[in-house]
Amino acid sequence: MTTRGFPRISFWRTIVALIFAAGIYSMYARFALGFKVATNLTDPQPWGLWVGLGTLCGVGLTAGGFAIAASVYLLGLDRYRPILRTSVLISFLGYCTVCVGMLYELGIPWRIWHPIVMWNRHSVLFEVSWCVMLYTTVLALEFSPALIEKLPWAKPRELYLRWHHSILIALVLAGTLLSSMHQSFLGGLYLITKGRLDPLWYTPYLTTMFYLSAIPAGLAVTIMAIYLCVRSLNARVDMSILSDVSKVIAPLLAMWGVFRFVDLISRDATPYLWMWREETLLFWLEIALLVIIPLILLNQPKVRQNPQYLYGTCAVVVMGFITNRLNVSITALQTSSGIYYVPKWTEFAATLATIAAAVVAFHYAIVYLDILPKNPPPQKWMASTVPARA
Repeated sequence: MTTRGFPRISFWRTIVALIFAAGIYSMYARFALGFKVATNLTDPQPWGLWVGLGTLCGVGLTAGGFAIAASVYLLGLDRYRPILRTSVLISFLGYCTVCVGMLYELGIPWRIWHPIVMWNRHSVLFEVSWCVMLYTTVLALEFSPALIEKLPWAKPRELYLRWHHSILIALVLAGTLLSSMHQSFLGGLYLITKGRLDPLWYTPYLTTMFYLSAIPAGLAVTIMAIYLCVRSLNARVDMSILSDVSKVIAPLLAMWGVFRFVDLISRDATPYLWMWREETLLFWLEIALLVIIPLILLNQPKVRQNPQYLYGTCAVVVMGFITNRLNVSITALQTSSGIYYVPKWTEFAATLATIAAAVVAFHYAIVYLDILPKNPPPQKWMASTVPARA
């Protein structure tokens, strides 16, 4: 409902407007006032919230896109086709937020194109930047039919959709490869911190750890998003599909947990599990949220079959995943850096504004594009349809 052409002011619109206002100021502070004004980062702690939450979590939580696309197009599991576009949309918007976060981190946004022509094949960060750019392009092409279908010109629309169909399998293959590489390479960024990263998190298998945890977390985000669409945006989805997806999350989390503890034992790092310190407490919080609680809940049929319970369980998985990534990027480096890093409010504001923009874009895409089936509008019985009495 609008008043004189303006959108109606509501609680959530006010909150989003405040987030955007704070984000605009944080953007000004970052690019105009400088690094020290906009962040609490230092030379000993050069990567903080923007990398830990914006990049590591932004990439990992979108892994559901390539997982669902590979299941439908490469494995022939048409059961998951109704949620395919939603998962691809989440991945595309997630990678867009990662690109924006990289601009904040770089601080000189007009040089973002340098890795395209200035190659450094010995740098993991070079591999990460290439994978982000390439996979974002692939996701844009994968999602493009949802936009092209709305074009009023029939012939160009049909030509594009026919061309897109002819390259679709190649796109999905490229997306699966690029996303898998990227999820792993993010862990590889921290292999250079040997001797600085806390033994609870440093391992030569960080690339494998990142990949194994990203897929269940990405699927959990997909379940949460679809549940909210059904509850609030008039979407219609067979909830048993979400229950089937949740059956995949539990064994993947169990695999990650087993791999995690076997690695700790093989590196003789188990004494650190019982030390009374902040790092140990945050490690066990990570394990509780990402392994113990989800495995207990997801192995109960009443949780998997109840959309509300399943949503709450997936929220726990996502919180555990975020805790893991922040532990790797911040907690595990604080002792060696000698600095207790607390993000500045402008760092939070920039991250929240980027996430809010993605959520708003997702909302309007679900409403105006053919992403999910819609419930039919309720029938309105007009008085004129009622026969008059004799």
